[in-house]
Amino acid sequence: MPMQLRSGITNSLLPLPIEKENPTPIWLLIRGLCRQKLHWEDFPTKLSQQLNGQVICCDIAGTGSQWQVTTPRSITAIMRQLRHTFRQQHQHVSYPIRLLGISMGGMIATEWAKHFPNEVERMVFINTSFKEFSPLHQRLKLHNVPTLLKILTSPPLQQEQLILKMTSHTAPHTHNQQSHTQINNHQALAQRWADYAVQQPVSRQNALRQLVAASRFSPPTQAPIKHILLLASSHDRLVDVSCSTVIAKKWLCPIHYHPTAGHDLPLDDSSWVCHQIAEWLTE
Repeated sequence: MPMQLRSGITNSLLPLPIEKENPTPIWLLIRGLCRQKLHWEDFPTKLSQQLNGQVICCDIAGTGSQWQVTTPRSITAIMRQLRHTFRQQHQHVSYPIRLLGISMGGMIATEWAKHFPNEVERMVFINTSFKEFSPLHQRLKLHNVPTLLKILTSPPLQQEQLILKMTSHTAPHTHNQQSHTQINNHQALAQRWADYAVQQPVSRQNALRQLVAASRFSPPTQAPIKHILLLASSHDRLVDVSCSTVIAKKWLCPIHYHPTAGHDLPLDDSSWVCHQIAEWLTE
C-alpha cells in the first residue's frame, strides 16, 4: 500500500518526477461512454505491431473490470481514478506515456495531460468533442435520440446491435449476396459485445454519471501538451466531424479524416488508424 501523506492524498496520486522522454514509450488506450477495453477488439494488437511497442488498455470506473465501481460525476475525477488504477496495476511502467482516447476517452486524456503534463508525451484523439468548442446538436446528432432511448429499454443483444448500427459502418445495411459474410460477422460481434454487457454490465446510474461528466467537461483553451494528433470520421453518424476539426484549429494540431468510417473508427478501419499514428510519429 502507498504511504499516506499528511494531506490525505496517497503518493500514487502525485505527479511523477520525470526528467527525460521514455526511450520505449507505452500507449494507454481509453474508451468512450459506457464502453470497456474489450470493445477495442484486435486494435491494441495491431497498434502494438505497427509501432513495435507496448499497448495497455485500462477500464474507467463503472465499466469492464471496474463495473462494480461507482463512476465519478466529473471527467477530472474519472481521470484521477483511472490514473490511480493504471499506476497500481502497472507499477513497472516508466513515464512519460502516450495516451489514445476515443470520444469521451479524449476528454479523459486531456485532463490527464492538463493536470500531469510531465507524465504524457503524446496524445491521439479519435472523434472527440468538447462542450466549449461545439454546440450540443453537433456533439450528438439529433437523429440518434430515438435510438438512444430505445437502447435504454432493450435487452443486451438488441442494445449492441443498435449501438453498432449507430457507431460503425461495418454494420450491413443491405441484404444482398455480397453482404452475407458481413452480416454474419456483424451478428457475431453484436453477440460477443452482448456477452460483455451481461458479464460486466454498466449500470444505468453509472451510464448517467458518465453522460453528465462528458456533457459538463470544459477543456483548456490551449493544448495541454505539444504533440497531439486528431483522427476523425467524415461520415460519423453519431458526432459531427466538425467537432474534431474545431479542436484541431483551436489547438493547432494536425488532423486526418477517414472518408467512410463511423464513430468507432478503430473498429471500422484499425489499419488506417495505426498507419496514421505511425506516420505522425516519424514526422
